[in-house]
Amino acid sequence: MDISEHNSNVAQRSSGDRILKNERISMQEKSVLEQENIADTYDGPSYIIVDKNALCDIFKYTLCGICNQSTLKLEFGHKYGFSHQLKLVCKTCSEQKMECFTSPRLEKKSNTSTPFDVNVRAVQAFLAISGVMHRLKNFACFLNMPLMSSKTFNEIKCATLNSVYSLLPKLC
Repeated sequence: MDISEHNSNVAQRSSGDRILKNERISMQEKSVLEQENIADTYDGPSYIIVDKNALCDIFKYTLCGICNQSTLKLEFGHKYGFSHQLKLVCKTCSEQKMECFTSPRLEKKSNTSTPFDVNVRAVQAFLAISGVMHRLKNFACFLNMPLMSSKTFNEIKCATLNSVYSLLPKLC
């Protein structure tokens, strides 16, 4: 085989590799888009990461229905892992407009405290990724987010593992 034939073969292989790589990237992008579409149509809890200041800014110019002043303030109450208590209060008339948590609680299944959905999902995700709490702590630390206690993490971890183990005989 002469050099020109060799170069032609290498160029064809490299072109073929590029096409396959582009198809893989296209498939990955399609998968991400499909996941986004599923997330858009899912009725259950769905989460985004939002800077607290940006969230507070939403209400900065919103008028209070009672006193007609733009003094609504979002206050952050108790923290339970990744779930926060939110209160919308008018600073002029002291009217509390709403109060909620950033995540729903799950249905109570035992005599332990009822965990928040976001905390259960975070523990499940980090168990699937690494199985250890220090990685979850690192994640929260980098985002300047409070973290659930080790006790809560371990309770959710045990409940998650128990539910997985209870399925094993059915799967085998």
